[in-house]
Amino acid sequence: MPRPLAALLTAFALAAPLRAQSIDHFEKAVRPLLVEHCLGCHGAAGKKVKGGLDLTSRTHLLTGGDSGPAVVPGDAAKSLLVAVVKYDGEMKMPPKGKLKDADIATLTAWVNANAPWPDAEAVVAPPKKAGPLFTPEQKAFWAFQPVKPVAVPAVPGVANPIDAFLRTALAAKGLTPAPPAAPAVWLRRVTFDLIGLPPTPGELDAFVTAFAADPRAARSGVVERLLASPHYGERWGRHWLDVARYADSNGMDENIAFGHAWRYRDYVVASFNADKPFDTFLHEQLAGDLLPPSTDPAVTAERLTALGYLAVGPKLLAEPDKQKMLLDIADEQLDTVSRGVMGLTLSCARCHDHKFDPLPARDYYSLLAVFTSTRTMQSLDTVAKVFERSLTPETPWQAALRARLPKLTAEVQKLEIDFGKLKPDDQAGRASVHTQAQNLRAALRWGPKLLPAKVVTLGVEEGGAYGTQSRNLYVQARGNYGSPLEEAPAQFPRVIAGEAAPTFVSTTPNPADKLTPNATRFGSLRASSGRLELARWLTSPRHPLTARVFVNRVWKHHFGEGLVRSVDNFGRLGERPSHPELLDLLAAKFVGEGWGVKALHRAIVLSDAYAMGQATDPAGRAADPDNRLLWQYPRRRLEAEPLRDAMLAVAGTLDPTVGGTLLQVAGEGYSEENPKYASHRRSVYLPVLRSNLFDYFQTFDFPEPGAVNGRRESTVVAPQSLWLMNNPFVTNQATAFAARLRREATTDEARVVLAYRLAYARAPRPAELTRALDYVKDPAARPRFAHALLASNEFQYLN
Repeated sequence: MPRPLAALLTAFALAAPLRAQSIDHFEKAVRPLLVEHCLGCHGAAGKKVKGGLDLTSRTHLLTGGDSGPAVVPGDAAKSLLVAVVKYDGEMKMPPKGKLKDADIATLTAWVNANAPWPDAEAVVAPPKKAGPLFTPEQKAFWAFQPVKPVAVPAVPGVANPIDAFLRTALAAKGLTPAPPAAPAVWLRRVTFDLIGLPPTPGELDAFVTAFAADPRAARSGVVERLLASPHYGERWGRHWLDVARYADSNGMDENIAFGHAWRYRDYVVASFNADKPFDTFLHEQLAGDLLPPSTDPAVTAERLTALGYLAVGPKLLAEPDKQKMLLDIADEQLDTVSRGVMGLTLSCARCHDHKFDPLPARDYYSLLAVFTSTRTMQSLDTVAKVFERSLTPETPWQAALRARLPKLTAEVQKLEIDFGKLKPDDQAGRASVHTQAQNLRAALRWGPKLLPAKVVTLGVEEGGAYGTQSRNLYVQARGNYGSPLEEAPAQFPRVIAGEAAPTFVSTTPNPADKLTPNATRFGSLRASSGRLELARWLTSPRHPLTARVFVNRVWKHHFGEGLVRSVDNFGRLGERPSHPELLDLLAAKFVGEGWGVKALHRAIVLSDAYAMGQATDPAGRAADPDNRLLWQYPRRRLEAEPLRDAMLAVAGTLDPTVGGTLLQVAGEGYSEENPKYASHRRSVYLPVLRSNLFDYFQTFDFPEPGAVNGRRESTVVAPQSLWLMNNPFVTNQATAFAARLRREATTDEARVVLAYRLAYARAPRPAELTRALDYVKDPAARPRFAHALLASNEFQYLN
């Protein structure tokens, strides 16, 4: 390769922009490994680096030392760094002992991903400067500013504030919105958006008739019908489950089934159907056990079930270092809340101050103590078990009986041994032991029938991960719990709450400053975990992020992209809002009107912008090729669930049962080899097994269920077409679709028309009708005709 070209490619690799996910992975997984295991010899301040190898920057890494470059980006097999940590040759690093397999895998994956490095800064954080904690620029960042009232621009003939803002922005660029979509196109769009199913021919006919008389009233009627449907919660509950990283197993190592996680999923579906205010929804998921007591057992059970939000995350259950496991679990919970609710990558501050956002490590540990002061695990055995709470109300005597029953069998066996020891002539003793054994056997036989069926749910409760008491944490140098620094008081992130913000949980100093055998220092005793205080702070009307982030998520699911396109990251590495005043208007309206999600839907889907069609506008494509200003409605592909559900719906095979579980669990909660993916229930009810995801889900861009994901990928790859052409599920639905057409229509022409109306919410065009009628003359071709409709682009896409 010519030298100039090689130099150019190297420079390009160094300067290549990094995706937020790569940066997050480096900061949370790779940088701590380099700091803890490598920098003592290869980058310690004031010391000569050994072997000439400096690992404090990517440039030094690629330059290498005496043995040459340490890393070949994209090729771990050729990278010296990977070889030495694997102990593959004579050189073995670190010299004091081989890294864990998981750490080696982390470094290998990082190198194969082109060894991304987020900045040119050294690995070692620079010394802190005296003075204010944050710069004026950091404090002025848009996402940390309060939501302010905004004036709606006056646009003649426009009543909806959403349209006023969008049209004003378009006019500034000399653009005009696309014409409205046809009524049938709008109906199919809004039906999929709100309930995840296609409209029926009857619904199509009723809407077209009503639309001809009064378009706005017709649209409003459809929206109210859809929002009242039980299928609405299934559709929108699934969106939240992406953010809540829901799954039915732990993944990672053992992949043990969470046999009762489905109750949390059903809670989410029911909450959306009931239009539960979003602030209440968050309060229950973060602190349902700490809310003022209710006299209604159903309300209490619902609140406890909501705590599954904190419990369903991935867990390394066989981690031998139990202290690390508990910290990792708490970190995962904090990451879920910070990214899912606030759009902040707070977990990047675990090992050092956040590299891009004004989030010091102390603020991270201030909130991490909320979750280390919360009990998530039932036990910390060799393979730990998650915590499950009983939802069954019991009287004291029932609770005592339930506790006694497991011991009765052993007591009966002991009596039988005692009986054998008695002499034959000891009639009184033998009679007594017979009598006692009979009573115990009767208790074993009838006792369970006196108890209500026990119902349990995955959840959490108060109680520190470091014992039974809640405590503050100390900042941990490089994320190492054995290297405590300053104590982190219970404070909310100070860039939002203020540098002088008071602590949100009262504490009692711990003058003894005890050291446990593993060198973890306990901080001050806390009055509580702080989960309830955190939930209330997140939903304060003054909080600048919670409402903005959620409103943006809803907008994204209606328009394909958010007003802020990086829906999970509102920090400096995230994108800026395309219409900041519109985002604030919607956030303020959302909070001011009681956090009602259905009201937010109404405002969006009844706008003229949502009713737009496609346009071939050269000016629009030239001025706004990414359609950030929404001059046309974007073309959108159905996600995995509505695509599968739509096949069942048009075939007439959909089982509309709401709730329950399809996951069968054996023994101590281990997953079955073959979960019931063949069910005709809606896709939201199919098991989600981490490390063993349903192959259909993987093919059609289902999110990785181990992390917050508010923006699924939308790929177009060959395996998707092959699945639609060859998978038995599709061929079976095509056969059922053809049989339905035979049942519900009496002529070939009527069957073809019905097929198009069911699949596409429109009648066939003349040329389509002619070709279809010619094709279905052969009865054997009718299932193939139905199959072609199900596998077509028009079936898979909106618009």
